[in-house]
This record gives sequence, C-alpha cells and structure tokens, in this order.
Amino acid sequence: MVLVIHEKDKKNALTKAVTDLSIERGSTVAIKPNVSIQRREACTDFELLTYLVEYIKEFSPKKIVITESDTYLRSIRETYDVFDYQLLDVELINVSEERCITVWPENTLFFRSFSYPVLFKDIDYVISFAKLKTHILTVYTGALKNQYGLLPFPDKRVFHRHLDKVIVDSNVIFPCDFYILDGIVAMHGEGPLDGDTIELNLLISGEDPVAVDHCACTAVGINPGVVSHLVLAEQYGLGTFDYEVEGVIPDIRGFDLPDVM
Repeated sequence: MVLVIHEKDKKNALTKAVTDLSIERGSTVAIKPNVSIQRREACTDFELLTYLVEYIKEFSPKKIVITESDTYLRSIRETYDVFDYQLLDVELINVSEERCITVWPENTLFFRSFSYPVLFKDIDYVISFAKLKTHILTVYTGALKNQYGLLPFPDKRVFHRHLDKVIVDSNVIFPCDFYILDGIVAMHGEGPLDGDTIELNLLISGEDPVAVDHCACTAVGINPGVVSHLVLAEQYGLGTFDYEVEGVIPDIRGFDLPDVM
C-alpha cells in the first residue's frame, strides 16, 4: 500500500502521510532525512521534519536520532549547523564518526564485507524521509537512494561505477520500517546540484521503498523503467511495482528531467 497525499498545508499533509506509523513506547527511533547537500531546496523540508519529530514524540520514544554521514566536501555536522538541526531537540548522529565493525552481509550485490556502524544495533525503528528530485546520475532519486547516505564512507564517489548495486546494498544493510517522500517542493532538471524547484504539494509514504519510488516516478511522468536502480531493486525483491494506492496520484506537468535523458 502506498499513500499519496496531495495537499498544500504541510502539517496536515505530514499527519496524513504518517497515519500508518505505529511506534512502541520506549523505542529508539532513527530518522534518515536527505540533508547531505547544502542547498535547502535539495534536502528534506525542515518544517516537515519538525512536524515528524513532534508526531513521533507522541509515542513516548526513549530517544529520537537523526542519522546522516559525511560527504567528500564537508562534515555533516557543518550541514546540521547550517540548517539549524539543533532546534529539533533530538540527537544528531554523524554516521561517519561512529564505531564500526566488519560484517559479511548476506544477499548483497556489491559489498562482500562492510564497515557496519554499531549504533544501528540499538535502533528499534527507522524512518526514511527522502526528497523527490532528479539526479544526473540516476535520473530520479527518492526513497531507495536515500539509504546511500548512510554509508559511513565520506567519499562515496568511488561507488559511482557500481551505483545501482550499491543503492540496492544500502537498502539491504540499512532497511527501514517506513518511508516518506517529500515532494511538497521537489527538484527537477539538473538535480541534485543544479536543479530547479517545482511546487508539487505531494507526499508519498509506505512500507515499500520500491512502490513509493515507482509511484513518485509515475506522478511526475518518469518512466520507472529508465531508473535502473529502481528496476534492479524490484528484481532483487526489495519491493514491488504491483501495489495499491490510497489517494489519487496527481497528473503533474512540466517536471523536467536531466539533460542526460
């Protein structure tokens, strides 16, 4: 089941998008936003993220943490500061600073061994809060690629030659319990660095990242078949293209793809 919310009021939209969220009292909850680029329009909307934190607190969790890793350009802590993440009153985690252990994951396509951040062993519930946008390397980026940001290695460019497989592996290694895709103000064109904003007033949510991304592509007029990591994820069993939709998928026009297409 994929839930589609097409509404301009951010708080109302977020509340409807998380209707199916159920978190056990005393849990440790991790939120993985998309916040690695220092362009607000390319990142998960901060106001929406604030509403999500407020909503989760109603379940009386033990702790809420935000998780993201460094990039080759800068520490994620610098980006947390620039975007005022300290105002969220949650623990801000830099995955690249966390102690890791070597694991040998099963059912991965690229990684035979992996430096696994041990903090995830103590997390009970994981929510991915991705941004709907175009990407010059992958055409589209959303729920599935959001997990790529949890790789603890700062220079992730080394994986670009095997990006589809690494995106799939990121979701195998860092599975989520619930996915929210922020398309209130999305990005199109030459994303994620040089894209333009487009107001869609759209949130898509569910427990299946493949279905969420497929639904988003359908909404903005992207043929899901050209998003190779999405096709690979479906083939690999991370989710399905055959899903039910609650709500109405809007007919969105004027969503531009990268020139690579």
